[in-house]
Amino acid sequence: MKKIMVGLIIFTLTLSVTASVRVITYNVLNFGGNDEDRLPFFETIFNDVDADLFLLQEIEDGIGGELLLSVINNGTNDFSGARYLNGPDTNNFLIYRNSLITFGSQDTIATDLRDISEFELIIDGNLIRFYSCHLKASEGYENERLEEVTKLRNHLSQLNEGSEFIIVGDMNFYTSSELAYQKFIADEGNNIGRAEDLSDQVGDWHENTNFAGVHTQSTRDSQFGGGASGGLDDRFDFIFSSYQLNNGAGIEYIDETITSFGNDGEHFNMSINDGTNSVVSPEVADALYEASDHLPVFADFNTIISSEPMIVVRIPNIEEEWQQGTEHIIEWVSSSFNDNVKIELQDETSEEREVLAASTENDGEWTWDIPLEQLLGDYKIVISDAVDGNPIDESNNPFHIIEPTTDYTIYEIQYSTTGPSPLEGVQVITYGIVTAVGDYGFFLQDGTGAWNGIFVYEYGTTISQGDEIDITATVAEYYDKTELADIEEYIVLTSGNLLPEAISLSTINVNQEDYEGVLVQVNNAECIDDSLGNGEWLVDDGSGEIIIGDLMYAFVPEIGEFYDIIGVVDYSYSSFKIEPRYSNDINITSSVQESIVNIDFDLYNYPNPFNPSTTIFFELTAKNAKNAKITIYNLKGQKVKNLSPSLCHPEFIEGQGETQYSVTWNGHDNNDQPVSSGIYFYKLISGDFKHTKKMLLLK
Repeated sequence: MKKIMVGLIIFTLTLSVTASVRVITYNVLNFGGNDEDRLPFFETIFNDVDADLFLLQEIEDGIGGELLLSVINNGTNDFSGARYLNGPDTNNFLIYRNSLITFGSQDTIATDLRDISEFELIIDGNLIRFYSCHLKASEGYENERLEEVTKLRNHLSQLNEGSEFIIVGDMNFYTSSELAYQKFIADEGNNIGRAEDLSDQVGDWHENTNFAGVHTQSTRDSQFGGGASGGLDDRFDFIFSSYQLNNGAGIEYIDETITSFGNDGEHFNMSINDGTNSVVSPEVADALYEASDHLPVFADFNTIISSEPMIVVRIPNIEEEWQQGTEHIIEWVSSSFNDNVKIELQDETSEEREVLAASTENDGEWTWDIPLEQLLGDYKIVISDAVDGNPIDESNNPFHIIEPTTDYTIYEIQYSTTGPSPLEGVQVITYGIVTAVGDYGFFLQDGTGAWNGIFVYEYGTTISQGDEIDITATVAEYYDKTELADIEEYIVLTSGNLLPEAISLSTINVNQEDYEGVLVQVNNAECIDDSLGNGEWLVDDGSGEIIIGDLMYAFVPEIGEFYDIIGVVDYSYSSFKIEPRYSNDINITSSVQESIVNIDFDLYNYPNPFNPSTTIFFELTAKNAKNAKITIYNLKGQKVKNLSPSLCHPEFIEGQGETQYSVTWNGHDNNDQPVSSGIYFYKLISGDFKHTKKMLLLK
């Protein structure tokens, strides 16, 4: 016994173990770009759990992933996100800590419902694969879940012997006897893909108080905002690892660290924030309740440092389509290897290789000018040591050389009498003038009138209104809205151009696909509902209703007032909407039909986002300031706080005849009670002039 113990001690001392890595899986309940109101809750949760690697399910769109990345970063660049891949139904998203993890590549495993995501990551010189799953939900779909797990296991069985992986996600298992669960852990002829449940809490989890401490759904006893209800009574969220993971190499699970975050075992069939929660603060419990109907699950791992040379091809890797005669960047990452690399093009039919670069610097990227005469077909990129070919890696999937893209007008892209664009899924080249710019893209128009406008999805775009551009992108249908996505490139030809004239329509006629993406104007339209929710309101000029949105400009209207409104037509949540761009797009019409323009007051607040207070600044003449008032509204358009002019602090602006005023809001309502985190509007009114801005309270 003593000899064995000494041997174990010597073995342990020879391993170089790093600090632990916390991995979290979280179903974030259909989170997308229109769900900013839930961001403060996710921020509270993520700050408390302090993870290094986030694998998220039920992401609606790329904007949703970027928003969650932004709250995890919290003003830093400590974390990065993988590329958002839009598959059927909702999708997965990966966020990782840059100082600990190097992103290698990503892939998808298609199933009948949702894609399973694969991420190849390098941690301390080890290639570890992570898989994020969201299997078919509900009882009665056990066979569908088995099919999904079988596809994943078949994929895993093709890996090299000894490959290490982590599988996480919302599995929707009710019991460990379910065939899909058993498929994960089964001892089969090929056991490369065999997995094990990191939790020892195995059995019939559904409605079983014996497993109250590991249940992850539902955080709520009543339904709101979508998702499940009924309180915590199911263990749906899992972390599996490759079988016998702890083998002294690669990544090692730290025993008994798997945790259903926020579950204290005392909330069976209850909401997570009912009464006292003994493992998280009331603020965190409330955030878990509001953010999603699932609890996150995390586990901690150590890694054994490896100095084995490694190359991982990053791009192309996910069946990209590259055109003859275009330029593309081939990307890769390496570990414990700094020498020059060789880059080869492998024909997937003949398996013959053509050398693209016999020896080039190992800096992670190389530009390939694809010849116009390059044969069409399927290829892979192979990258290896330029001297002896080891290490070596190739694209996980073939990419496709295709013919050059055809030019189309926006009219040709948009026009359809039967539904989606006839060019859906096709990469196109088109042209237009940018008519409006938002956080998540811009609107492009190449003429006046029906079918001549389109939305271009580009998060964090640098395009400006009035830019004339040529763009190469793919035509997509996003919940029945035709848009350009997956931008290949765009060229700004000129800037500062006059915009196409806004076409004048009755309010009812805006509700047509013909005008999707087009700049329009409605006149003398009465506000008949000032609080549809999410900053939206409703107007009618007597012909019928149209929604006014706040995609680019937030305005707080008053019921019974009449407005002339200019904006682009958008389509979301099954409704057409006019999206104004700035204050001058909304003009109040008096009873004698005089147009009174909303002037800018140099109105702004700082800081924004804020906690616990923010100062609102505005400039006015002394005459206009006498009757000025500021009102705070919530997202539902409800008044929260009236700020008295007597509280304002004036500072005269020399030579301008104006005075800058400021007033501080402490995040309390008119009853001096603190309000919750979220988006708020502040509206400045001075006589006939009104102006509204948006701010964000984060706690």
